[in-house]
Amino acid sequence: MTHRPSLPTLLAMLCIAGVAHGQAAEPAKAETRVTVYQYAVDNPVDDSRLRLAPTLGETVPEAIQLVPLEGEAAYAYFYYQGHPVIVDITTRSVVRVGQ
Repeated sequence: MTHRPSLPTLLAMLCIAGVAHGQAAEPAKAETRVTVYQYAVDNPVDDSRLRLAPTLGETVPEAIQLVPLEGEAAYAYFYYQGHPVIVDITTRSVVRVGQ
């Protein structure tokens, strides 16, 4: 005798599967950052001068000129000691440093 799940059990299973599927789609943001980083690597600029090395979450001073990307409104970059630093344009916070 086989056990068939009830309708509420089937619905719960579908909801869980939908949540799992939605979580799998989340890394698209990471892909965007990789694309921005690759653009910065492919299009280096002169190093910016900062007193201290940039760190994740740090706000970049207004004096630092950010390089915008064509078709990318959320992120820009600058270089520090030969490495790209990716910045969220709206907050000017550092989201990635180097590799």
